[in-house]
Amino acid sequence: MDNDTRLFFGMAAASLLVLAGSASAQTLPEEIQVGARVIKDFEFDTARDGVFCPSCNGGAGNSRLAYIDTDHNLWVGGVNFSNGYFNPPDGKAVLVDTNATTATEIGNGPEWVDSEQGSQLVYTRWTDGVPHQAVNLQLGLAVMNGGTWIAGPIDHSKGRVLPLGTDDPNGSYPFLHFQTFSTQSRPTTLYWRGLYPDSTETAIPMLNPQANITRRWVPGTLDIILTASESSVVPTTPATVSPSTRQVFLYHASTGTFEQLTFDDVNKFWAFMWPAPEFGNEQVFVVMVGGNRLRIYRKLDNGQGEAVWTNIKTINMPDDTPYVTSPEPFVYNNQSWVSFTLSADPTGRDFTKPSLIAISGIVPGVDSLRLLTSASDRVRRDPEYFITANGPYIYYNRYLPASGPGGHPTSEGVFRVDTQLGPPANATRPR
Repeated sequence: MDNDTRLFFGMAAASLLVLAGSASAQTLPEEIQVGARVIKDFEFDTARDGVFCPSCNGGAGNSRLAYIDTDHNLWVGGVNFSNGYFNPPDGKAVLVDTNATTATEIGNGPEWVDSEQGSQLVYTRWTDGVPHQAVNLQLGLAVMNGGTWIAGPIDHSKGRVLPLGTDDPNGSYPFLHFQTFSTQSRPTTLYWRGLYPDSTETAIPMLNPQANITRRWVPGTLDIILTASESSVVPTTPATVSPSTRQVFLYHASTGTFEQLTFDDVNKFWAFMWPAPEFGNEQVFVVMVGGNRLRIYRKLDNGQGEAVWTNIKTINMPDDTPYVTSPEPFVYNNQSWVSFTLSADPTGRDFTKPSLIAISGIVPGVDSLRLLTSASDRVRRDPEYFITANGPYIYYNRYLPASGPGGHPTSEGVFRVDTQLGPPANATRPR
């Protein structure tokens, strides 16, 4: 990092001590500021998985971040793969689009997709030349051509929002799933489509469309793992609990069918599925359960010759910060980890209550919960992993807490904290 950047950031906070669920004190790693206060809801390009490719994307590389500022500008900035700092600190290296929707307006920022076409960006944007009103929302796509970004609307996507794309470097083209803009009188309808010429959208069949469905692609597949109430999905077995209970489902886009994965009477949110090296790259998934714990599921024989999804590990949280938000898995040195935030706030949206960053492994019978920051003085939001040459860091927005209900927190910028998982043992991309 150059001297100007050091002066820009100043001194980082000193290491703190916290009780990490045991009688002994844990020395916490240092929190280091790497990005300016203006960066919100940033997303990393494919170097986040630990393989830096300077020649990729026409020489632009793959160690990058994208975000949308408060003036509707979509920016791409660099990430120094050696030390994890943002370059430039405000992330404004290349202006990609000037009419994108902000995370405050729509609930999410840009998302990277990957295929043989290289890294591209999908996002929600406004229709050019008309007022910023809900009827004028649409999907946006930004691609690089000859070293220059070209951005604009995806054809026939009026009224569609919140796209999420596949991350398959060996795929010919990426695929998206997305939804309609939700209101109380018009609930969510889900769709998927390919990002190739003449592709058209396909509706995901729901009996009772609803808001707050969480959804993600399963890496290397055309399956979507989602959480929704049983009443909103075509049932595959008779309901055994309340139909309003949120369960985990797989939607197989290639066949247009649903598979229900969980059945017990507790709400689930934010499921992610990936091939876990601990189990010979068998698929596993993590899901937030009841707001205060995470579960890991794997397919096991039920004793009757049937492979069923089975809870193999429950990650319970500390008593003083029991509520978990923003879980996301990553693979490093042939081990799976899940990063997340913890707080005393059951909603995860109260900026008067401090919160912390944590990670956990997924191996049954092993207590691998690690608290990476204190929860005594700051609010931390939206953690994202990035595996650098030094190992994985967790990045997040940090705030001074609001003074009271309805108050506004003070942004301090983007910080990172070392997971302390050590240097990389290999450089193979996990997905």
